[in-house]
Amino acid sequence: MTFLNATLMLGLAAAAVPIVLHFLSRREPKKVVFPSLRFLTQHYETNRSRLKIRRWWLLALRIAAIAAVAFALARPVIHQSLSLTWVTIGLVAAAGLGMLVLAGIAIARGFSPPLRYALTSIAVLTLLSAIVWGGVTYATGPRPTTDSASPVAMAIVIDNSATASWQTNSDDRMQRIESLAEWIVARVPRSSRIAVIDRSTSPASFALDSASALSQIEQIEPLSVTQPITSRIAAAIGLVQSSDLAARAVIVISDLSESTWQQAIDDASTRQLLETEPTVNLTLVDLGDFAGTNRFVSSLQVSDLTPPAATPVSVSARVGIAGDVNENGQSITAELEMYDTNPALPVIRDGKIQRPELRSVDRTSVRLSGSGTAEVLLTVPPMQVGTHHGQIRLIGDDSIALDNVRYFSIEVLPSSPVLIVSDSEEEARVLGQSITAPLAIDDPNAEYRVESIRYQDFAVVRLADFDAVMLLDPPNRALQDPQLAQYIGRGGGVFVSLGPAAETTSEASPTWPKLVRRWRVPEPGTFLQPLNQSHPLLAPLSNIAGGVPWNQFRIAQYWQVETRTQDKVKLRRLAQFAGTEHASIVEVANEDAETSRRVVMMTTPLPALANATRRWNELFSGTDAWPAFLLVRELADYLTERSAGLRDTLVGQPHTITLTSSDASAAASGIPVVTASSSTKEADSQTAAAKPAGERLTRRYQLYPPGDTSSIPIDIDIDSQRFTMTNINSPGTYWVRGPGLNTGFSANIADNATRLARIDPESLVNSLGSEHVQLVTDREEIDLRGDQDSQRVSLHSPAMLLALVVFLLEQILGNRFYRKRDSARSSTKQASTAAGATA
Repeated sequence: MTFLNATLMLGLAAAAVPIVLHFLSRREPKKVVFPSLRFLTQHYETNRSRLKIRRWWLLALRIAAIAAVAFALARPVIHQSLSLTWVTIGLVAAAGLGMLVLAGIAIARGFSPPLRYALTSIAVLTLLSAIVWGGVTYATGPRPTTDSASPVAMAIVIDNSATASWQTNSDDRMQRIESLAEWIVARVPRSSRIAVIDRSTSPASFALDSASALSQIEQIEPLSVTQPITSRIAAAIGLVQSSDLAARAVIVISDLSESTWQQAIDDASTRQLLETEPTVNLTLVDLGDFAGTNRFVSSLQVSDLTPPAATPVSVSARVGIAGDVNENGQSITAELEMYDTNPALPVIRDGKIQRPELRSVDRTSVRLSGSGTAEVLLTVPPMQVGTHHGQIRLIGDDSIALDNVRYFSIEVLPSSPVLIVSDSEEEARVLGQSITAPLAIDDPNAEYRVESIRYQDFAVVRLADFDAVMLLDPPNRALQDPQLAQYIGRGGGVFVSLGPAAETTSEASPTWPKLVRRWRVPEPGTFLQPLNQSHPLLAPLSNIAGGVPWNQFRIAQYWQVETRTQDKVKLRRLAQFAGTEHASIVEVANEDAETSRRVVMMTTPLPALANATRRWNELFSGTDAWPAFLLVRELADYLTERSAGLRDTLVGQPHTITLTSSDASAAASGIPVVTASSSTKEADSQTAAAKPAGERLTRRYQLYPPGDTSSIPIDIDIDSQRFTMTNINSPGTYWVRGPGLNTGFSANIADNATRLARIDPESLVNSLGSEHVQLVTDREEIDLRGDQDSQRVSLHSPAMLLALVVFLLEQILGNRFYRKRDSARSSTKQASTAAGATA
């Protein structure tokens, strides 16, 4: 027997109490015959008829009051699909009761019999119709049930993104999430199947029992790397649909942050999944707005990630405040901290990672009025060759601690030798000075060690001693030099800027594209137009606020090259001349190259300052020619691969370390590096390649992640020149150590990961567009049943209101009944006294 049936039976039993009391308190009126006072007898009979009507109505109201209270305590619910039907049945029953009241009034006041019979008949027929209609609906439609549910297959999706770490004196989001999830688990039947799914990569699966589900909830913490909320909801829906239980539900607990849910609004996959069979109820539990303030520091801008030795480096960032901000303003202090350089650290001691000491090197403060951001600028002191790690930290605690720290890594490399070949001393000097700025071209601390020669000496120079070679206005014979082709094939970086010394070529070279013709552009000329701004060479220029004004630096002459794919030479167009399809900057690749190489060709002279090249373009001769200066700096970094090992990344993204540059850095830091001759390396490579995969030689490195976790071993093939790490799940500084290697990198969370902007709840529900989606803000509104025949509508509140109305009517009628009865008794007593006196 269900709770509803038991409650209703107890209510019906209690409803018999007024009947028993009614019969016990019933008294027969005294009969007093006074022939001389016949009019008193008639008056008494009329009052007696009215008292009978009132007495039966009072009895009915008392019975109805007890029945209504019993019905309300049973907490009945109906299916939403039948809510309109039951409302109509209730209106018909109310109309029947109204007609019955009118019939009682007609009888009490002695109206004509036809009127009384008509009202009574209509009332009875209306009530019978409501009873029959309700019985048929109850028997044929989905049966109304109570709030107690059958076993359910339920998945609780917990949005434990970075904003879940919000914590104030009055609001601890993670604690609220755990408390709500535990409350849900405690209120579903024990035989239910429960799955706890967070935003990690853990597969979705049902817990063994309720205790196991509660244990999973206790272990959930805010994550820096999260899976898309749509994929976790899809996994939850797929899991509960695979269950053999008829009732299925998915409950998502989230703060509805914009960074989490914007993708869900734009993605229609969740909506389509909700429409598949068997259908699943999706309940979104909104944790509400963020009440408080949060300070944050955005991504850092390091002026030079690979600076020269003994040179200070500036680091800038934007700090700000979000939330309920005090308009009077608030001061924010940012501190720059650097780890000491210690080749012996980090190491594992007593089961914990011992890292170098962190010390403060700079500090600054800004004051913000209201919400917004402000830029802070701090300076890293001069550093020696090696990898250096640091962080910018906001002083003090606030609601979210994850965005109070930003990490960075700087690699100070030895000077890279660069050879500039040019017959113009002025052009060679200007280009060399642009590369080594702000230091002088002959400064020993400069980032590049620049040497320049003429083309007459090009055949006798040893190109293997240089990391990059830059050919300014080269003749065709220099481009066809076998030594240059060999240097390119071994991975050397080469830059070529074509000028008047070049000549048209009729056949394609195995190394260079064919020169088609020389173009002269009429006034006002053309200009550079970048095409591939994601390329490492142009990406830093594309990030400049406001863009690069290339249209202010006109180009009058250039070479057209054949950009169609040739036998072995493949070209990648990085930029073209505006108004044409002619390439201005191309990257040249060759299939015969032994290693990856970086070869860039520019089809107009650079810097174009000699008498022969001055009329070709204004890249360096124009007013404030900073774009060409930056382009030369990026060219030098790209060709020498100094920017290849940038040390900053986002959590969740893989990071690659190139061993050759790291070994050079480690050797300069005093760490011994084992080297071998080229013949020995080649022999070892062939021997290793001949061995099975399980027997090949490997090198082991150790990754020291943030936190108190242990180091992670990394085994790579001995022939590998680089390796990639994918398990970057926490923001912080990562050290990598191994044979001849002491380097590392930094990882940060995305800027928008902790922003307090929330998605509009109505827009979210509308985007899901399913009748099986419900948005709630209170845990009492959560549907714990998962019955998919229809949504239930609770009748608890209407039933309590009905009981209250019936009780009030009973009180009003009871007061009038007893007052009239007392008045009638008093009148009868007075009449009897008067009659006795007369007699």
